[in-house]
Amino acid sequence: MLHLAQQDSSSTLRASSSAAALAGRKSQSSLSRSRRKSLRSFFQMPLSTGSSGIVSLEGTPPPVGSLPEDIVREIADRLQPADILSFSLTSSHLRQLLLPAVYDTVVLKSSRACRTALVMLRERRHLCRYIRKLAVRPNYYLAWPRPDDYLDEEWVVEMLESLSGSLTLLTTFDWDGLELPSDRLWGAFQARALRSISTNVGRHPLTSTSSLFKFSNLTSFSIIARHGIPTSDANQIPEKLPEEFWDMILQRCPDLEELAICTFSPTARLFNFDRIIEGSWPSLHSLTLGSFGYTSDFSLGPSALANDGAFDDFLKEHKALKYLRFLWSFRHFMSPDTLSFTLPARSLPALTTFTGIYQQLASTPSPQAIETLDLTCEPIYQSRINAVCAVLRGLPNLTSLEIWVHLFDSNRDHTTFFHNIMAACPGLTDLHFMCTNSFTAKPLKQLVSGLHLLPKLKRFSLTKGHKYLDETMVETASRILRAAPGVKQINVRWARERCPNHLKQEGTYDVVCDETTGLPTSMVAVEKGIGLVGGSFSKSFRRTIDFTPSADWQTSVAKRSKVVRKRVSSMLSVRSSVVYG
Repeated sequence: MLHLAQQDSSSTLRASSSAAALAGRKSQSSLSRSRRKSLRSFFQMPLSTGSSGIVSLEGTPPPVGSLPEDIVREIADRLQPADILSFSLTSSHLRQLLLPAVYDTVVLKSSRACRTALVMLRERRHLCRYIRKLAVRPNYYLAWPRPDDYLDEEWVVEMLESLSGSLTLLTTFDWDGLELPSDRLWGAFQARALRSISTNVGRHPLTSTSSLFKFSNLTSFSIIARHGIPTSDANQIPEKLPEEFWDMILQRCPDLEELAICTFSPTARLFNFDRIIEGSWPSLHSLTLGSFGYTSDFSLGPSALANDGAFDDFLKEHKALKYLRFLWSFRHFMSPDTLSFTLPARSLPALTTFTGIYQQLASTPSPQAIETLDLTCEPIYQSRINAVCAVLRGLPNLTSLEIWVHLFDSNRDHTTFFHNIMAACPGLTDLHFMCTNSFTAKPLKQLVSGLHLLPKLKRFSLTKGHKYLDETMVETASRILRAAPGVKQINVRWARERCPNHLKQEGTYDVVCDETTGLPTSMVAVEKGIGLVGGSFSKSFRRTIDFTPSADWQTSVAKRSKVVRKRVSSMLSVRSSVVYG
């Protein structure tokens, strides 16, 4: 996957790997992990036709015993995107040979990337013929720590329209802008054999005449109300989707494999997707619907899905579903303790990933296949921990958990609360623990004390409420590693309500182990965020880990508090001298 960024004076493309797929889903499979291999030996191998009979691109006789081109392509097939780019830059011959792999998937994830890459592709149209998957994200709301530059989306549409004739292999298109793109873009793509379309919408209404609804034989379709649409406190009335939309997916797309109809701004725009129960797609393996929540009369809605057995029948019919995501919005009130909208018993035998609220799993008998569970639609309160743990214990093959908790008083002892969660799912290899309210040194110490209950844990992520007196992220990561020396990666995020994407800072720490003993020796860190003063920052470094017992926890935090207070006091005194001096 190629992420196009700003070019240098020679118009050389830079690339970096991404954790996000075109629909925002995660893709950390065992296959992708196996692709992280060293290129050193590959770079030193000359190319030839060998015994494969493939003619050299440069037309020169290949040396005897060199590597055939089909083997090179096989090697590239097993590499990460950034490594493919590095591989291709070792020689002009490799560059030509690997162009299809380098440009197979192009993701323009900022306004800057759109400006640079679209102009470059207009000047080098021959590169367009390699692009199979294209994602365009002008005015990207997830740009962080600096907000994205504004870009006229009509200009982006004009550029894509002019390139559409050269995108001969394009099968997947993903649009993520402020608004649905102009209709002429979809008209320009009608001639392309698109199989997958994902688009978000803003405030503008959908029209029945839109060319977006004139495609056929799609295998994937997503229509999503974007984040950040201006909201109101009034309950939104779900809007009807055009009949042409339903005709497209119900009648002309019988081989649909992925479908998403949802909103990330539920207080501004909701879709009425009740007619989903009319669909019958034998190959459907991924479904995202939402937002669900309270209606104006405090019943759960959409009523036809939340309270009607017809949706149960729909789920029972689609036995190939592996990924199921229900978005819930409980802005002012907690979810009910029980609800009738649960996963039907003895159905969904292939389901491995579920996102929703724990009540939906409460009556599902032994869902053996579920491996990944996301409970971040709503925070879990201590009063509900017994019910949540009962659900977790009923998932014997659970290996990945994301959970959002809320602490009313960070000064209380929450050790039992944390330990109960981890003890209920001892087979976890991935855990994302999120607590966005105040999460100080004391609850952090209580949390990490329970990591020994997860002997198979390999990746631990912590998102926590931030205070300026907190210890540094790398110090937190070090404490986590000391408590769970078997982890391979640690992620720490500081959340604040008034920060872009609610993130203040984030850090990723890859653990380096001694080759002989297998014990951790250091962490390779990448940190970025918004500093106490000044603008955004990004830095990379290596931190050696000392497993010697550290000084008293409260003492170290107290020392840090004094340092921060001195720095703030110094800044204020400097400012005072400037203003009044």
